[in-house]
Amino acid sequence: MFKSKYIFETKQTKITRYLKNLSVIFSVFLFLYVILCLVLIRVSDNEKKTAEKALFNNPPELIVVFTGDIGRIGYALKKADEYKQNHIFITGVYSKNTVESILKNFRESQMLDANMLEIDYLASNTVENVISTLQYLRKNTTLKRVLVISSDYHIMRIRLCINTIRTVTNTNHFYYHGIESDYSNPRNIKILIKEVYKLLRTYIFLMLWGVE
Repeated sequence: MFKSKYIFETKQTKITRYLKNLSVIFSVFLFLYVILCLVLIRVSDNEKKTAEKALFNNPPELIVVFTGDIGRIGYALKKADEYKQNHIFITGVYSKNTVESILKNFRESQMLDANMLEIDYLASNTVENVISTLQYLRKNTTLKRVLVISSDYHIMRIRLCINTIRTVTNTNHFYYHGIESDYSNPRNIKILIKEVYKLLRTYIFLMLWGVE
């Protein structure tokens, strides 16, 4: 950092020095923040490749959708059709929605057995989405390979929550598909920037929570 070059420093030089220090701190913070944004996208891409390789010959036994942004349910239905998998769990659903009201908007739902789709109304954030998913899996112990679907910027936070909250007795294999966002759209850039903050906040929360 910039230090005073003089024993007796004028008010003007002191202000200039402080501003220089602040500009350096801000530049470093901005650089690290951009790096974290890129890491989120990179992690999602790697997880998607891992999932595609692992599930190529062994399709998932359950597809889980974390709601919160457009396109996630439709994408999940397409993956369900691809893997010939009807068992879908959607967590964080708005209270006025039903299985029927959700499915009627998607062409892919015509091949889906509505009885194999279940929804959770209670979860209102990512941590609660994960808890609801883990509780659902405890009730359905035969479902081992789980494909989690969300937006690409969201995958790293979901993975953090699952790895932290799941117990040592949990034997499920979790895989992740992140829906690629168009970052030429200012809306998605804003969401990505906010997601870094949410990830850091969730990390601190989980540390303080001290899950056993």
